[in-house]
Amino acid sequence: MTQLIVGGITLPETSGNKYKCAETVLSETLEMASGRIVQEQRGRAWEITYQYDYMGNDRMRQLLTLLRSGTALTCQYLPDNSDTLETSVFLCTNLTPPTFAFSRDGVGLWHNLAFTLREVYPHA
Repeated sequence: MTQLIVGGITLPETSGNKYKCAETVLSETLEMASGRIVQEQRGRAWEITYQYDYMGNDRMRQLLTLLRSGTALTCQYLPDNSDTLETSVFLCTNLTPPTFAFSRDGVGLWHNLAFTLREVYPHA
């Protein structure tokens, strides 16, 4: 099952609690002059967390280039409230770079990539 497509790169299905996609409430807490606290809600945004052990150096490097670019990325994602992919624009807010696992035939193999994406434009 496809869980996530980032900028046209289809990522392998991950399991074992390594894929999360949930809405977060965008809000600001304000303290009024009277001392009362109120919360202003501005909307909701999807937040995606993805981790994968080894997806191959070529695909991982293509994905890292996108995630490190700092630009908004069009993604298709599997939300926690549906069985079909949705499409929206996301920014990478956290990136745990892969680590060197070992080398094979003079090529380093990298694993344990993890990142978080947050929807750029909040929705209702």
